[in-house]
Amino acid sequence: MNRLAQSLVLLSLTVISTAAGLASAQPAAPPSLKTVSPPLPRDLDHYVADRAAAIRLGKAFFWDSQVGSSGNQACATCHFHAGVDNRVKNTVHPGADLKFQVRGPEQTLALGDFPFHRLADPDNQFSAVLNDSDDRVGSQGVVRLLFAGIQLKDRVDKSTTNPLFNPDPIFSVNGVNTRQSTGRQTPTMINAIFNHRSFWDGRANNVFNGVNPFGERDPSAQVWADYGSGAVSELVRLENASLASQAVGPPNNEVEMAWEGRKFPELGRKLLSLKKPLAKQVVSPADSVLGGIAKITGSRLGVTQSYQELIDAAIQPAYRGTTPVVIGSASYTLTEANFSLIWGLAVMLYESTLVSDDTPFDRFREGNTAALTAQQIEGMGIFLNDGNCIACHAGPEFTSATVGFHDRAEVPDPLHPVLTPAQLREGVVERMRMSTGVSLYDAGFYNIGVRPSREDLGVGNTDPFGNPLSFTRQLVSGQKVDRFEVDPCAFRVGPCVPVASDERVSVDGSFKVPSLRNIELTGPYMHNGGIPTLEGVVEFYTRGGDFHQQNLANMDAEIQGIGSLWRNPERKAALVAFLKALTDERVRYQMAPFDHPSIDVPNGLVIPAVGAAGGPAIEGFTSAPGLLP
Repeated sequence: MNRLAQSLVLLSLTVISTAAGLASAQPAAPPSLKTVSPPLPRDLDHYVADRAAAIRLGKAFFWDSQVGSSGNQACATCHFHAGVDNRVKNTVHPGADLKFQVRGPEQTLALGDFPFHRLADPDNQFSAVLNDSDDRVGSQGVVRLLFAGIQLKDRVDKSTTNPLFNPDPIFSVNGVNTRQSTGRQTPTMINAIFNHRSFWDGRANNVFNGVNPFGERDPSAQVWADYGSGAVSELVRLENASLASQAVGPPNNEVEMAWEGRKFPELGRKLLSLKKPLAKQVVSPADSVLGGIAKITGSRLGVTQSYQELIDAAIQPAYRGTTPVVIGSASYTLTEANFSLIWGLAVMLYESTLVSDDTPFDRFREGNTAALTAQQIEGMGIFLNDGNCIACHAGPEFTSATVGFHDRAEVPDPLHPVLTPAQLREGVVERMRMSTGVSLYDAGFYNIGVRPSREDLGVGNTDPFGNPLSFTRQLVSGQKVDRFEVDPCAFRVGPCVPVASDERVSVDGSFKVPSLRNIELTGPYMHNGGIPTLEGVVEFYTRGGDFHQQNLANMDAEIQGIGSLWRNPERKAALVAFLKALTDERVRYQMAPFDHPSIDVPNGLVIPAVGAAGGPAIEGFTSAPGLLP
């Protein structure tokens, strides 16, 4: 935790008049998100021939339900509602004990099932526990099957039953396998372009290797290029590309989208063989990206260009084409062999357009003093001061897990000599004063006591190669596999004290700080999805978390409770009101760039196509279709 943040977030009071004629004060706060450019890799154009074409390709990839092995599972299947998944049927994962307690497969959540850790007094973490479950609300994926090959021109892959999971010991009902559910709540992809690392545990590396989420951790990852003399292997090392690293994870994941064993070259061959992208979906002619190629005659489904045409327009010739590439015992075209590279870059570029920088808060920081209500201004003061929420939810992105937060200059603006949270610089590894001493930790990843640390280690876990996900553990062990630098003289605690090999590390049970932008629309909350409302989140922080004593060795020292909110519903309501001021109405009304094709989401939910002008308002989790009272 950045201990300097509390002392530097000083009130720079500016008296303003609200619409109601009330006098209030504007604390120093981050600037508008419009002041930050989405970080993209420097060498991007070595692989991408036309960024606008790549964005079109990426949007088609992201929303196309033909991508999944079942023929009805897209990336957007879990990101259709303000970038998240608000389904309530068959979305529960049994947690660490693998025993369902809240709801089981094919069952529907009820509002009364929440919160998963229920106290007699929500303001007091030491009050009687009325109910506790390690279940998690995830996203519904696919039935567990083994991949047996693609079927050319068919959106459904061949499959065979996995004898080890027939029936599935977890996701089945009366001996019949059901769709699986992921083990963590789906994070929004809106504003995710600012992430330094992605996924809750940070395993989607800042460096994209062109193949999988693990960057330089996987030395065998390679792509292919043909500069005129046949295909040769190459290494890809694109920095600030964690969204590309993230994008190549789900498409062939055996829980999320694919039958077990499918690889990207096979997915590429399947999509290239299909008649058209989005063939079972409506694309609005007014779509801000795909409208120009929307099918407007005949069935009016899909688009008028093939995936081959979209790829040819987007990707540099050296990385696509029909040049044969032999991988193992199979032969693929250059485009098929590089499909993970093409997919990752295209989806990242599409997601780089999904920036919600026009909220009431942004307009307020741009000088429109009427953009926030008096209640929201009061809530902002609590956010910046009483609650010190800004210490973790820092900068205009409202998260300290960003490229910008690690890179921002420490030199104050001469016109504003007091550093604001937006100007703070924090390295990827920091020292923090804990409740029980001083520790090193991964900046932007914190243990806040949602669940006991042992249930899910988060960034404290390891990757498939046995390396620590944590930068801190790599640094202390002297076995650095990631690309990062640490300057102990930049530490807030113990500056210029070298890192010792036996120094204490506090990373277990720590998760990436999510952005608070559009938080009104992205429940249920926390990595386990165990809190249904913003009011419940505020109660969580008011009482100082839930498993403080159990997690003490790794617990964020800032999670001590918010005394000014104790037994004070008016001030809690003010903080919630401020959080709602971080909603971009373009997201709420699905306006460009947040418009999209139609998609039929398993469970019978039909999401209609929306053009650039937007559509019906979307609502928060407690209004989710099917959520029982």
